[in-house]
Amino acid sequence: MNLTGGWHWHWRAWRSQDRWAAASAQISEWLMVQTLPRQQLVLIGASAGWMLPTAWLAQFNEIHAWDIDPLAAPLFRWRHERDLKRQGTALHLHTGDGLARLPEAVKTMPDAFFWFDNVLGQLRFTGDSLDAVGHRLQALQNTLKPVAWGSVHDRMSGRTAPGSALPLAHRCAAGLAMESPEGQDWLQKIGAISPWLDHLTEHVLPEGTPVQYTAWPFKPGYAHWLEMGWTSAAKP
Repeated sequence: MNLTGGWHWHWRAWRSQDRWAAASAQISEWLMVQTLPRQQLVLIGASAGWMLPTAWLAQFNEIHAWDIDPLAAPLFRWRHERDLKRQGTALHLHTGDGLARLPEAVKTMPDAFFWFDNVLGQLRFTGDSLDAVGHRLQALQNTLKPVAWGSVHDRMSGRTAPGSALPLAHRCAAGLAMESPEGQDWLQKIGAISPWLDHLTEHVLPEGTPVQYTAWPFKPGYAHWLEMGWTSAAKP
């Protein structure tokens, strides 16, 4: 079962918009203050863009988005296309594995900004060994060195204490370990009840990259620790 696709996922996302509003606002506020002087956006794992602000998408002249879910493209158009057209943003939606297309996209669109929209934390569910998934995630840094890129992804997820008031966004540097005092303090603020699931994304972004943590109340009594950050292209 695709955990982030199909009618069951989109129905949950649509029904959960009020519950997710605070997390969506934190993501939107963070995205809108990033300086991204790029004409093209390559969006991997676009889904319907349930938690993406249209105003941020409209800053790009052209968007190429990939998702394996055949429902993603029509629902993305339903949510964003009218306003994007009004702003003059050209939208190209593709049904397929954007991760498999990465090397080609990096080569053909070297000036684009690449954004992974809550997809990298799902790779641990592909059936590959956890070691293989970890190596694959770390290898992304080499593939993406020539371009500016970023990601919002799950770091961990699990049950929360009843009545937990989720914290405000937290800023730090990529590479924070769950076992560190700062990591444990963040989980405590979320109200995490052990054990939590590790999504293997601790080292997705280069160590030291400025990131924001957001607590996402996915469903009653269950939350995700989201990490978001971006890095510029490596200097030749």
